[in-house]
Amino acid sequence: MNQGMLFDHLKNPKFYGPQVSSVQLLQTHISYVALTGTYAYKVKKPVNFGFLDFSTLDKRKYFCEEELRLNKRLCPETYLDVLPITKKDHALELDGDGEIVEYVLKMKEFPQEHIMTNMLLQGKISEETIERLCTTLVDFYRRQEPSEEIRKYGELLSVKQNVDENFDQTRPMIDITIPKETFWFIKDAATKFFELKKEVFGHRMKEGRIFDCHGDLHSGNIVVTDDDVYIFDCIEFNERFRFCDVASDIGFLAMDLDYQNYPYLSSYLIQQYVEKSHDINIYSVLNFYKSYRAFVRGKVYGFQLNDPHIDPAKKKSLVEVAKKYFDLSQYYAQLFSFDLKKHKPLLFIIMGLSGTGKSTIARKVAVDYHGVQINSDVVRKEVAGIDHYEQHHDQFNTGLYDPKKIDDTYEQMMERASMSLKKGENVVLDATFQKKKYREIARHIALKHHATLITVQCVCPDAVVKKRLDDRLRKKSVSDGRWEIYLAQKTTFEPFTDDERCITMDTSEESYAYRMGFFQLLLSQMSQVI
Repeated sequence: MNQGMLFDHLKNPKFYGPQVSSVQLLQTHISYVALTGTYAYKVKKPVNFGFLDFSTLDKRKYFCEEELRLNKRLCPETYLDVLPITKKDHALELDGDGEIVEYVLKMKEFPQEHIMTNMLLQGKISEETIERLCTTLVDFYRRQEPSEEIRKYGELLSVKQNVDENFDQTRPMIDITIPKETFWFIKDAATKFFELKKEVFGHRMKEGRIFDCHGDLHSGNIVVTDDDVYIFDCIEFNERFRFCDVASDIGFLAMDLDYQNYPYLSSYLIQQYVEKSHDINIYSVLNFYKSYRAFVRGKVYGFQLNDPHIDPAKKKSLVEVAKKYFDLSQYYAQLFSFDLKKHKPLLFIIMGLSGTGKSTIARKVAVDYHGVQINSDVVRKEVAGIDHYEQHHDQFNTGLYDPKKIDDTYEQMMERASMSLKKGENVVLDATFQKKKYREIARHIALKHHATLITVQCVCPDAVVKKRLDDRLRKKSVSDGRWEIYLAQKTTFEPFTDDERCITMDTSEESYAYRMGFFQLLLSQMSQVI
C-alpha cells in the first residue's frame, strides 16, 4: 500500500462522500485520524515497534476490530464499525467494491473543544468533573470478573519487562530528548525499587488490583460534556500494556494532570479514587507507576522524531515536550527513591490564613508523600458532632471558633498526628497555625516521634484571597472561612521567630515552572534533612 497515496486520499473530503466538505487530518507515530465533522476515521500505519506490530494488512484489520470491541466497554455509542478501503482504477474508495488495501475504524466525532486536554487549557475542568470521571472508572474496574490470565501481568517480572523495554527503546534518544543524567537516575531508581519493594507487586495481585484496564488513560482520550464523561482510544495492540495494576491506569491520568499544570486536580483524582474504591494501598506503587507512565509519554514523543514528514519546527516542539515528560518522570522517581531511603516519618505543617490555598497544597503533599491529611475544619466539626459541610458563619473568636474550641481542635489534631507518627505514617497537618504555641506543640510531637518536620506557609495577595473566599461561599465546603475572618486573622497572626524554619509558597503563582519548582524545592529540603 502506497502511504503517500493513502495520505493524499485521507486529506481529500471527497473520499468520505458528498456530505463532507472539509477534513482535518491528525497523526501520531502509529495512526492517522481524519475528522470530517460528523464522523472520525482512524487508519493504522504499517509500523512495527516490537511492542506493536501493524506491519501486515491482516494485523491491521485484526487490531481495528479489537479496538472496536474494547472501546465499546467505556464508549459504546461512539465506536461504530470497521470498514475496508478499496482500490479500483488507481483510486482509493471507502467501503468500495475493489481490492481491499487497508482498513479504517469509523467513529462518531466529538467536538474537539470537549476533549479534556482542551477543556483544561480553558480552565473548564472542575473537581465535580473529576468525581464523575472517577466514578466511571471505579465502576469500570468493578464490573470485571477476576481472571488468572490477567492477574499474572501484575507480577514483578511482567512489570519489569515493560519498564526495561522503555529504557532500551529510549537509549537512542539520550542527549536528544532526555539528558544522560536524567535517564540513568530514573533507570537506577526503578532498579532499586524492584530490589527493595518486590513484595508490593505480589500484594497488589492478592488484593485483586490487576485489571483489563484502559492502558492509555490521559486527558487527550477523554471527552467531557454536560451530560457525561466519555473515555476512548484504549490500548488494543498489546495486552501487557492494558493488563495492569489499576495504579498504572489511574496514575497515568494523575501524571497527565500534573503535566497539564493541574497538580491539585491530580491529587484530588487520587483521593477520590481511594475514597470510592477503598484501594488504600495504591500509594505503595503510585509514584513508581507515575514515573513509568511519564517516561512512556516521553518515549512516544521521541518516536515521532523519526517521521520524515514532520517539519523542523514541529520536531523542536516534540523534543521540548518529551523533555518535560522525562523531567516529570524524574520527579516521581525522586519521590519513591526518597521513600526508599527515609528511616523516620515526615510531619508537614501546611499553614496559612483562610483562603490562601493551604488545604489544596496539603492535599497535593499528602498524595505525593502518602501522608495522612488532618484538616482543622474537618476535626473541628467532628469534635462538635456536626456534619463536615454544615456551615457556621460565626463571628471571629466566637461559636465554633472561640479560643477554647480552637484549642480543643488543635489538641485533637495533635493526638491524631501522634497516633499516625507512632505507626511510622507520614502526617500532613492542615490548619492556619496562627499561634506560635500550636506550631511549638507540633514541633515537640515531631521530636517525640523522631519525625522530620517541614513547615510550609501559604500566602497570596488579598485580591486573590477575596475572590477565592467569595467563590467558596457559593459551593459546598468544609471551611467556614470568609473575607472578614481573613482580615481579622491578619491582625492576630503571630509571626515566625528565628528558631522556626519555614518554606513559603505563593499559591497565586500559577505557572508550571513555579509550581513544579516549589515541589522540587520541598523534596530537596527534606532530602538534605534526611
